[in-house]
Amino acid sequence: MNYNGLIKGAWSNGIAKKLLILLGLSLIIFVAGVMLGSWVLGEKTLGWKGFLSGYVVFAVLFISVMINVFKNTSESMREGKKHVDVRGHVLVLGAGHQLKSILRALKGDKRPIVVVSRRDIDGHFIHYKKDYENEEDLLFAGALLADQILVIGEDGPERDSRNLHCIEVLRNVCEKAPRDIHCHLLLSEPSSSEILWYLKAPEQNKGHLLVNVFNEYEFMSEQLLVGTDFLPTIREAENERLHVVLIGTGPIAQAVAFAVANICHYPNYSRTGLKTCITFVDEDCEKWVDRLVVSRMGLFRLSKYTYVDANGNKVTHDPETARGDYLDVEWNFVDAYCEADLARNFIAAVAASPKERLVVCICKEDASKAISTLVHLPRAVYDNADIAVYWREANDDIIKNINESGMYGYVRIMGDIDEMKEFVQSKRVERGQRANYVRERHLNPDTRDTEEKMWYRLSEADKTSAIYCANALPLRKRCFEISDDDYLLREAEHRRWMMSMLLMGYRSGPTDERTFTRHDIIPFERLPEDQKSKDSYILENAEYIMNG
Repeated sequence: MNYNGLIKGAWSNGIAKKLLILLGLSLIIFVAGVMLGSWVLGEKTLGWKGFLSGYVVFAVLFISVMINVFKNTSESMREGKKHVDVRGHVLVLGAGHQLKSILRALKGDKRPIVVVSRRDIDGHFIHYKKDYENEEDLLFAGALLADQILVIGEDGPERDSRNLHCIEVLRNVCEKAPRDIHCHLLLSEPSSSEILWYLKAPEQNKGHLLVNVFNEYEFMSEQLLVGTDFLPTIREAENERLHVVLIGTGPIAQAVAFAVANICHYPNYSRTGLKTCITFVDEDCEKWVDRLVVSRMGLFRLSKYTYVDANGNKVTHDPETARGDYLDVEWNFVDAYCEADLARNFIAAVAASPKERLVVCICKEDASKAISTLVHLPRAVYDNADIAVYWREANDDIIKNINESGMYGYVRIMGDIDEMKEFVQSKRVERGQRANYVRERHLNPDTRDTEEKMWYRLSEADKTSAIYCANALPLRKRCFEISDDDYLLREAEHRRWMMSMLLMGYRSGPTDERTFTRHDIIPFERLPEDQKSKDSYILENAEYIMNG
């Protein structure tokens, strides 16, 4: 950011105007004094020479004073000691570790930036050392006149709860706003996002505050898995499957796993029955299995999953026979640290298999542990697998060195230092809006509502479903042949849709929104004929959904 906003703020607050008036009055008094002295002394020539010399001295002194006054004033405004009457600004609430990346994302943006945080922070922005959950402080920071509000909060275990409370305060504040204000809410815990899924739309979308929710780890993983060609292309004629090994457990690994489960529905499943496989490798993995299964009961009742204990003993859960085996994703949980023989042998066997396309993602918060894990994988992984590492450090020089060495294959980064561009610009939301717009126009061709108007009438669950739909299209475009018979495409979209519903906590059963059950979470061939073609409109508009 430049000082444009500060100058505008100084002008709007009257500071610059007062300085200019002072300059004018001082100059008039100075000229009058010189002219009067020249007339009294009768030394006109000398008087004019004196006037010119004096004016130069006066101008130099006044410019010096002006610079000091403006510097002190702008510093006070930037630190929030003086109120700045800005409008059309980006209001950042909180100063968590994402702030630096947000400022990089806003570099070159003409809008002023205002940050509200109790922390001591410095930068080229206006900083109010106030409480971002307080209504009066939000009004003081110009929430009603902001162009965009970014709620990132402060680092710590209470961040999500504080950010959610901040949104409720903002809703009340923005009821008096002269226009709609776009707000992006950042959450880190998966459970925080899940709670919002189950709220009805009217409870979320009241007033002038237009909120989009971002889970930090979810949209971080999407940038690699959706925004690049990292995931392998597998076509209908091929006899291999994708196997994703996640080294680590917790919210990072869960976000990557769920993104893979949503995106990766390949065309050869119908012919071969080969399922995408997702494997977690970590110590104490039994607790992780229990936690994950309980959080998605509907999904895991229909899924095949295997737990391998530290001694190599296997316990496999088969899908409930009453509902059949029709999901195209299966799960493994290996209870071992990555350097253990059990884990290394498992990973090496997958890497060597001609029927597996291996992807390894290292999902550890600790950077030193991540690097140690990365450079001690089985040799076959570097030769045959695609590798990514979760990375949130200030620079990625060590990853560049690893890639330049040629010893460890080519490593991609998840959560790179510029990841907050997506949070600020929100391309994923735009894709979701277009997917929902296509659906609404299909159901109601006469509607004249805009993409945005339709979007903010949705519940958070429906928004997430639309985003999931859009996220799956780039990989599908690479893997499927375009032909007159789109049966495979429609069947794959149904598999994707079922997985999305199950990931959001729905279950198979008679449709009942109170119990979050859906009657159409069934195999594609068991759908009524009129429902088998219901997804054709998504496929016909795939290019528009992806690129606008």
